[in-house]
Amino acid sequence: MKNIIYGKNSVLDAVSNNFPIEKLMIDRNLKDKTNIKFNNISYVSRFELDKLCEGNHQGFVAIIKDFQYHDLGSIFKDKPNFVLMLDHIQDPQNFGSIIRTCNAFNIKHIIIPKNRAVDVTPTVLKVSSGGFNNVKIIKVASLFDATNDLKKNNFWIYATALDKNAKKLHQVTFASPTCLIVGNEETGVSKTLINNSDEVVFIEQNGIVQSLNVSAATAILVYELTKEKK
Repeated sequence: MKNIIYGKNSVLDAVSNNFPIEKLMIDRNLKDKTNIKFNNISYVSRFELDKLCEGNHQGFVAIIKDFQYHDLGSIFKDKPNFVLMLDHIQDPQNFGSIIRTCNAFNIKHIIIPKNRAVDVTPTVLKVSSGGFNNVKIIKVASLFDATNDLKKNNFWIYATALDKNAKKLHQVTFASPTCLIVGNEETGVSKTLINNSDEVVFIEQNGIVQSLNVSAATAILVYELTKEKK
């Protein structure tokens, strides 16, 4: 089944944010009531739209192209100062928010594993609010091997964890180029990656809750790290 976005506002947002749209399908009864600038629009019956999605499409459906991923070589070619690695993130809402945060702070490379992690889905694209446009998503078979390859190319690896050896975020001076690893919503960064890191950091908190949502934590980490590098 193709990836789709449906609903008037969602589709219009997708067009305005330059989503990788293959085709728009719009209820033919709305043809004279819409003013969408897009090269490939099909005006079809409502019945055809009903077959594509179960929810209330409001006469608007966008078929999304397969997302184009990159390999690790793009990092070594682009030579960024900062790379973010996501250790098996599962929630598309979190992934989309993280992409949006990276775009806001001019971080252009995110590494994800090929298996047991969320892909770039229509939900991820929607939550990212167009942030994916300037961010390369790199898929690798092994995050552990990727960290070793990054080390060979002079990257410093920082894992985030509530670990006994972890340093408070404000106590860490990040070396450059940097790869920051944030972890799965339930289990955090794996022990294998923690042990392969140059340093482990955590965000000091004063409240009762001992951990932040991964997208919120990433926003804090990225802000502090990019502020430090200015």
